[in-house]
This record gives sequence, C-alpha cells and structure tokens, in this order.
Amino acid sequence: MVDLSGYRFARRPSSAPVQGERGFTLIELMVVVAILGVLATVAIPGFLNQAARSKQARALKYVGLVNRAQQAFFVEHSRFATSTDELGFADGNAPPDYTYTITGGGGGLKITSTQAMPTNPALRGYAGVVFATIDSSGLARVGTVICQGGTADVPAPTPITVSGQVQIANCNTL
Repeated sequence: MVDLSGYRFARRPSSAPVQGERGFTLIELMVVVAILGVLATVAIPGFLNQAARSKQARALKYVGLVNRAQQAFFVEHSRFATSTDELGFADGNAPPDYTYTITGGGGGLKITSTQAMPTNPALRGYAGVVFATIDSSGLARVGTVICQGGTADVPAPTPITVSGQVQIANCNTL
C-alpha cells in the first residue's frame, strides 16, 4: 500500500466547470424545441397535401388506363366491357384509397363510365367516360373524357347528343 498522507489534494468547487466539460442550458434546449415545433407546423400540412395529390394522381392514372382499355375493347368487340375482369385487369391492381365501378350508358348511346370514388373524404373523385358515335360515312369514332369532382365527390357526367355529336355535361374536364 502507498502512503499518501504527505500529499495535499486541492478541491475543486462544485460550481466551477471542468475544462473541456460543456453542456447545453435549459434555455438553449427550449429554443431548439420551439424552432423544431415551428418547422413541423409549416412542413406537415405541405407533406399531407402532397400525399393526397399523389393518391389522386394514381386514381386519375388508373381511370385513364381503364378508358384506354375500353377503347381497345370496343374496337375488337363493338361494345364496351362491363367489368375490369372483362378488360383483363385484376382488381388487386387498382390503387387503394378509391373504389372503382364501371357502368354502361343508356339512351341509345354507346357509352361507358368508370367512377373512382374516394374512401378518404379529403380526396377528389374522378369519372372517366368513353363513348362511340357513328359518323356520316358509317365509321365509328371513339372518344374519351375524364371528369374531376370535388373532395369526397364523384362527378356525374351526363352525355348529350347534339347533331350526332356527343357532348358531356356536368363535367369538370382535366
């Protein structure tokens, strides 16, 4: 054992900082938390808006895809498909956050409509319309339109025949 009785040890006061030992004060931490809170309140709504726009874009793309498939189906079969299965689409491939329905038109028109109804009330609804007309030379002409509704609302496009041409009423086209 070593005898240390001949040495004198200096005591450091408890309030004096040790050289190289640093920390944050409570005020500095509170300022950082306040700045992060302000940044979060600015960034989160923008992020949620972008997420909603992304979901809407996927639904819009799907409705356009169904419209193009309906056009091709009409060219091959002289009628429109009544379901996505008939078009060759698997229902599992449809983007989530929307429910999709295909309906046929009446009134002597060859027309079909695909509705994308949002399951989230913050999203917009869409309707794709595909129609066929016969021109004066007896050739079929196929046209499409996509209508955009409001939030949680699916548009109800109404086809009208004017002088042998189809016009779509109640449609906010894209």
